[in-house]
Parts: sequence; C-alpha cells; structure tokens
Amino acid sequence: MKRITIDKSTMLLFLIVGILATMLVFLSLSLRSDAVDQAMKTDRILNLAVVIEKEGKPVSTEVFFFYPSNGRGALLDLPGETGLIIKSLNRVDRIDVLYDRRRPRVYIDEISSLLDASVPYWIVMDEKGLSSAVDLLEGLEVFVPTRISLPGPPPASLPSGAVVLDGDKTGQFAFYKDPDETDSDTMARRQKLFQSLVRRLGEKSSWITRPDVFTTFKRNMRTNLSDDSLKRLFSELARLDADRLVLQRVTGVYRSVDDKRLLFPHYDGELVRDIVKQTLNALANSDSSSPADKIFTIEILNGTPTKGLAKKAAEIFQSFGYDVVSVDNAEREDYDKTQVLDRFSNADAAKNIASVIRCSSTSLQSLAQGEAAADFTIILGKDFNGRYCSK
Repeated sequence: MKRITIDKSTMLLFLIVGILATMLVFLSLSLRSDAVDQAMKTDRILNLAVVIEKEGKPVSTEVFFFYPSNGRGALLDLPGETGLIIKSLNRVDRIDVLYDRRRPRVYIDEISSLLDASVPYWIVMDEKGLSSAVDLLEGLEVFVPTRISLPGPPPASLPSGAVVLDGDKTGQFAFYKDPDETDSDTMARRQKLFQSLVRRLGEKSSWITRPDVFTTFKRNMRTNLSDDSLKRLFSELARLDADRLVLQRVTGVYRSVDDKRLLFPHYDGELVRDIVKQTLNALANSDSSSPADKIFTIEILNGTPTKGLAKKAAEIFQSFGYDVVSVDNAEREDYDKTQVLDRFSNADAAKNIASVIRCSSTSLQSLAQGEAAADFTIILGKDFNGRYCSK
C-alpha cells in the first residue's frame, strides 16, 4: 500500500490557512462587538429587532431604534401578516413566512429591506422565555383601560387601571386576541407592553448585569449580540426615557391573497420608509437637555370635495406616532392649499408636522383656552394627493 506523505511546505501552508481562518473569525467577532459598543457610546443609533414568538412563529416584532447619546428611542411595530413580494420565493406572501427560529437572520434581512434601514442585531424570546424574564424582573406594570378577561390556563381577570403583571399573565396579555379589538388596538397594546419591558430592563439594569444574574437571564433569549454587548445594552437602557418612546406602526390595506389576509403597506412601503428615515433623523437631532416633549394631538379637516381624504391623512399621521383626535370636513370645500394651523405657538413642531406631507404653509392661529380641539389643525387643500402636497 502506497504511503501518503505530506511535505513540510504543504504542512506549513495548512498551518497558515488555519491561522488566517482563526484570525478572521476573531476579527469578525471583535468587529461585531466594537460596532455595538460604538453605537452605544455616542456616534450611532442602534437598530435592533425584538421578536416575541409562539410555537415557532413571531407573534410580535418590534424594531427598536435607540440613541444612547441622548437617551431617546422609538418603536416600530411590524405585523407578521405584512404582505410583500418575496423575491427568494418568487411570490407575494406574508413576511413571517421567512421566519426560521433557528436562523432568524433571513427574516430580519427582509425587514431591513422593507424599511430601507440596516437592522444588524436581533433578540428573540419565546413564550416561556418572556414569562421567565418578567419574573426575574419582578413583574411589569401596564395600564389597562378597561377590565379584561384573559384565557388560561389558568384564566385570569385584569381590573382597569395600573396593573403589575407576573410572567404568566404577561404572556397571556401579550398573546391573547380580543374579538372586539381592532388590529390597531392589538398593535398598540403589545407596543405598550414592550415599552413597559424596556422601562423595567432599564430600572433593573444594574441587577441583571451582575455575573450571577446575567447568565440566568440570558437563557431566556436568543441573540446575535455578544455577552459584553448585551450587558452594555442593558446598562445603557437605564438612560432611556421610556415614557418618551415614539410609538409607530406599519399601516396599510388588508387584502386576501391565496386565502391569506395580508397587510400591504401604504404606497408600496414608501410611507414606512419615510417614517424610519424621519425617526432616525429626529432621534439623532434631539437634544437630551430640551424639555420633555409630548405626543402632539392633531385635528384633520378635509377642505376639498374629495371623499375620504382626511381619513387617508389620519392614517399617515398615526403611522408617524401622532395622536389624531378628530377627522372631519372643513367649513368649506374650496381650499387650494393645505394649511397647518399652530394653536399653541410651537413653530418647530408645526414644521415637523408639515414635513410629513410636504406642506409648505404653516401659521399661528391661537384660540382661547378650551376652544382648540387639538394642538394642531390640518386643513387639507386640493394640492394634497393623499400622501403629499404637490407644488
């Protein structure tokens, strides 16, 4: 039998290749950690997808935009039934069809493509992990507008008002669907729950980053963040002003495709991409020393004969996180130009609101206290095409 011999030069080549491969793996891990650490310090906004799954499928996906430099953040809710053309499958389907609990990267990459923004990091928690994590955090406080009954096991009843949920009740609260609840209400409830989770993580950050606690806590999730990066994230959440989180969501039109109910984002996803772009700019340019801002209320009036125009505008502003308190017709239908009326002398806020629909006309119109229906009134003119004001 012929002996196989390897000369010294071949062995040296194998050795060099092995060393290079090891260095590349080490460098890749180091760059990942350094990138997160850099985002945590000052320079960049951290984009992180948080997925809550049940039976191997995402029930809730929140994209968390966090700028540690000023303690500001935003949440964007992405429904699993979001419909789009999935190129890898060559068909129209819901986005969560791409979800693989063992390899969520493909699903996250599709989210990045939809938002036109890189989402390099992710955290996944299943029902059991969420429950255990909340118990370690000693519960979550949520506000329940009206008494609700949660299915079991075991069934539970939550009174109206501020309620502290343990782990099991948190899971029930997150996963149940009230038949009388709209899709919008369900999204809002889950976002409020996630907001409470983020707040609690910040409050308990010094405790859960302790070596003896962190190991136990991390078992409740799967993530592509290194241990050091995850600890740094939890530590930085202590600086987050959770009450000022901007809550946004993907809106669109529901249609049935192959017996599936899909939510197609408005304007082929252009609206949600605009939301993300404006959100990132707002977070980066927000001054942490400025007075606490508020969620502005908006009244939208249709000043044209076109039916349904105010409703379309309301969906746009709600997607951006504004509170639309009134949708109605204006006193007349012959407005040529859209106007944004500032009721309380907040020129910067008026400008931001006008930029959502590219409106160039803003004006201060003060009313006596108690007369204004909202902080700002938008009167839609004939220049508004359902998305923007044309020039």
